[in-house]
Amino acid sequence: MRRLLLLVALTACAPARTRVTTEDRPHLGDAWYAHRAATLNITPEAARARDAALPAGPDAGPPDDALDAHTAREAAALWRDLCAACHGPDGQPPSELGLDPPPKTWGGFGVRMGFTFGGDAMRRGIYRSIAEGKGEGMPAWGGRLSREQMWALVRHIESL
Repeated sequence: MRRLLLLVALTACAPARTRVTTEDRPHLGDAWYAHRAATLNITPEAARARDAALPAGPDAGPPDDALDAHTAREAAALWRDLCAACHGPDGQPPSELGLDPPPKTWGGFGVRMGFTFGGDAMRRGIYRSIAEGKGEGMPAWGGRLSREQMWALVRHIESL
Protein backbone atom coordinates (compact mmCIF):
# COMPACT_ATOMS: atom_id res chain seq x y z
CA MET A 1 0.00 0.00 0.00
CA ARG A 2 2.82 2.42 0.83
CA ARG A 3 4.44 1.75 -2.54
CA LEU A 4 1.20 2.50 -4.33
CA LEU A 5 0.83 5.78 -2.45
CA LEU A 6 4.43 6.70 -3.28
CA LEU A 7 3.84 5.96 -6.97
CA VAL A 8 0.67 8.05 -7.02
CA ALA A 9 2.41 10.92 -5.22
CA LEU A 10 5.41 10.91 -7.56
CA THR A 11 3.35 10.86 -10.74
CA ALA A 12 1.06 13.60 -9.43
CA CYS A 13 4.02 15.92 -8.78
CA ALA A 14 4.83 16.48 -12.44
CA PRO A 15 4.36 20.05 -13.66
CA ALA A 16 1.19 20.76 -15.60
CA ARG A 17 1.65 20.50 -19.35
CA THR A 18 0.94 23.58 -21.44
CA ARG A 19 -0.99 23.15 -24.67
CA VAL A 20 -0.60 25.44 -27.65
CA THR A 21 -2.86 26.34 -30.52
CA THR A 22 -2.02 26.47 -34.20
CA GLU A 23 -1.65 30.26 -33.85
CA ASP A 24 1.16 29.90 -31.29
CA ARG A 25 4.53 30.20 -33.01
CA PRO A 26 7.96 30.08 -31.36
CA HIS A 27 10.14 33.17 -31.49
CA LEU A 28 13.77 32.76 -32.52
CA GLY A 29 16.65 35.17 -32.09
CA ASP A 30 15.75 38.86 -31.92
CA ALA A 31 12.05 38.02 -32.29
CA TRP A 32 12.20 36.29 -28.89
CA TYR A 33 13.67 39.32 -27.15
CA ALA A 34 11.06 41.62 -28.70
CA HIS A 35 8.28 39.21 -27.70
CA ARG A 36 9.63 38.73 -24.19
CA ALA A 37 10.11 42.47 -23.75
CA ALA A 38 6.44 43.01 -24.63
CA THR A 39 5.31 40.36 -22.12
CA LEU A 40 7.40 41.94 -19.35
CA ASN A 41 6.79 45.57 -20.38
CA ILE A 42 10.52 46.26 -20.77
CA THR A 43 12.78 47.10 -23.72
CA PRO A 44 14.24 44.37 -25.94
CA GLU A 45 17.69 45.39 -24.67
CA ALA A 46 16.53 44.86 -21.08
CA ALA A 47 15.07 41.47 -22.07
CA ARG A 48 18.41 40.49 -23.61
CA ALA A 49 20.31 41.62 -20.49
CA ARG A 50 17.84 39.75 -18.28
CA ASP A 51 18.40 36.59 -20.33
CA ALA A 52 22.20 36.97 -20.19
CA ALA A 53 21.98 37.04 -16.38
CA LEU A 54 20.25 33.64 -16.26
CA PRO A 55 22.37 30.61 -15.27
CA ALA A 56 23.84 28.65 -18.15
CA GLY A 57 27.04 26.94 -16.99
CA PRO A 58 27.50 23.24 -16.22
CA ASP A 59 26.92 23.80 -12.49
CA ALA A 60 23.97 26.16 -12.91
CA GLY A 61 20.48 25.05 -12.05
CA PRO A 62 17.26 26.35 -13.50
CA PRO A 63 16.22 29.77 -12.28
CA ASP A 64 13.38 29.75 -9.78
CA ASP A 65 11.13 31.65 -12.17
CA ALA A 66 12.06 29.58 -15.23
CA LEU A 67 8.48 29.14 -16.27
CA ASP A 68 5.68 31.66 -16.37
CA ALA A 69 2.62 31.57 -18.61
CA HIS A 70 4.49 33.20 -21.52
CA THR A 71 7.58 30.98 -21.39
CA ALA A 72 5.41 27.89 -20.89
CA ARG A 73 3.55 28.64 -24.14
CA GLU A 74 6.84 29.43 -25.86
CA ALA A 75 8.36 26.13 -24.72
CA ALA A 76 5.29 24.19 -25.85
CA ALA A 77 5.47 25.87 -29.28
CA LEU A 78 9.23 25.23 -29.49
CA TRP A 79 8.68 21.58 -28.60
CA ARG A 80 5.94 21.22 -31.20
CA ASP A 81 7.85 22.95 -34.01
CA LEU A 82 11.48 22.01 -33.30
CA CYS A 83 11.55 18.87 -31.15
CA ALA A 84 8.44 16.76 -31.76
CA ALA A 85 9.46 15.67 -35.26
CA CYS A 86 12.13 13.44 -33.70
CA HIS A 87 11.06 13.08 -30.05
CA GLY A 88 7.31 12.82 -30.75
CA PRO A 89 4.58 15.23 -29.58
CA ASP A 90 4.31 13.47 -26.22
CA GLY A 91 7.97 12.54 -25.85
CA GLN A 92 7.63 9.14 -27.53
CA PRO A 93 9.77 9.08 -30.71
CA PRO A 94 7.91 7.74 -33.75
CA SER A 95 9.36 4.29 -34.47
CA GLU A 96 8.82 4.68 -38.21
CA LEU A 97 11.55 7.33 -38.38
CA GLY A 98 14.21 4.67 -37.96
CA LEU A 99 16.75 7.16 -36.61
CA ASP A 100 20.07 5.71 -35.45
CA PRO A 101 20.66 6.36 -32.65
CA PRO A 102 17.01 6.77 -31.71
CA PRO A 103 16.04 10.06 -30.05
CA LYS A 104 15.63 10.20 -26.29
CA THR A 105 12.20 9.15 -25.04
CA TRP A 106 10.63 11.59 -22.58
CA GLY A 107 7.65 11.21 -20.31
CA GLY A 108 6.52 8.26 -18.28
CA PHE A 109 7.31 6.97 -14.84
CA GLY A 110 11.07 6.45 -15.33
CA VAL A 111 11.67 10.01 -16.44
CA ARG A 112 9.53 11.37 -13.59
CA MET A 113 11.63 9.34 -11.18
CA GLY A 114 14.76 10.81 -12.79
CA PHE A 115 13.46 14.33 -12.19
CA THR A 116 12.40 13.45 -8.67
CA PHE A 117 15.69 11.90 -7.61
CA GLY A 118 18.08 13.55 -10.10
CA GLY A 119 16.57 16.99 -9.64
CA ASP A 120 18.65 19.90 -10.86
CA ALA A 121 21.48 17.60 -12.00
CA MET A 122 19.09 16.03 -14.51
CA ARG A 123 17.75 19.45 -15.50
CA ARG A 124 21.31 20.74 -16.08
CA GLY A 125 22.08 17.74 -18.27
CA ILE A 126 19.00 18.31 -20.40
CA TYR A 127 19.80 22.03 -20.69
CA ARG A 128 23.34 21.14 -21.79
CA SER A 129 22.00 18.72 -24.42
CA ILE A 130 19.66 21.37 -25.79
CA ALA A 131 22.38 24.04 -25.83
CA GLU A 132 25.28 21.91 -27.13
CA GLY A 133 23.49 19.14 -29.02
CA LYS A 134 24.16 15.41 -28.79
CA GLY A 135 26.25 13.62 -31.37
CA GLU A 136 25.12 13.69 -34.97
CA GLY A 137 21.38 13.48 -34.36
CA MET A 138 20.60 16.24 -31.87
CA PRO A 139 21.43 19.76 -33.11
CA ALA A 140 22.81 22.43 -30.80
CA TRP A 141 20.17 25.08 -30.12
CA GLY A 142 22.32 27.33 -27.92
CA GLY A 143 23.03 29.75 -30.74
CA ARG A 144 19.38 30.05 -31.74
CA LEU A 145 17.47 29.96 -28.46
CA SER A 146 17.80 32.18 -25.43
CA ARG A 147 18.76 30.80 -22.04
CA GLU A 148 15.22 31.43 -20.85
CA GLN A 149 13.77 29.46 -23.77
CA MET A 150 16.11 26.54 -23.11
CA TRP A 151 15.26 26.46 -19.39
CA ALA A 152 11.56 26.66 -20.30
CA LEU A 153 12.08 23.68 -22.64
CA VAL A 154 13.66 21.76 -19.76
CA ARG A 155 10.55 22.46 -17.68
CA HIS A 156 8.34 21.46 -20.61
CA ILE A 157 10.19 18.15 -20.96
CA GLU A 158 9.65 17.61 -17.26
CA SER A 159 5.90 17.95 -17.85
CA LEU A 160 5.74 15.31 -20.60
